[in-house]
Amino acid sequence: MKVPHDVVKASLNARDKSGRIDVRFGADMKTVIVSRRALLSVASPPRATEVRFLQYLDAFCEIAASGLGSKEAGGDVVMITANDVRRWRRAWQSSEMAGIRTAPRLMPPDAASSERAA
Repeated sequence: MKVPHDVVKASLNARDKSGRIDVRFGADMKTVIVSRRALLSVASPPRATEVRFLQYLDAFCEIAASGLGSKEAGGDVVMITANDVRRWRRAWQSSEMAGIRTAPRLMPPDAASSERAA
């Protein structure tokens, strides 16, 4: 089930190419840190740019909300790694293969384009 969220602020650190998202999940405020490798893993071709980061904001928030990201000290910071992105993609692909459509899910944009091409 998709958890509703509101992005408060999002920024990409130009030096290390990692992202930071301040997001509200209900009453909880979390900081989601997106590693450079996660940003490179989210779509093909791999790019660690501000455009790619902003394009996948909702996907990173969904990954954080689903509990795939590793929690840092205090529980207010969630780190999204390349492994988290890969698990999220596999989960999405396996639910599509099984024909499960019980709740609307965020489809990876590049998967949507490949689905239309088929």
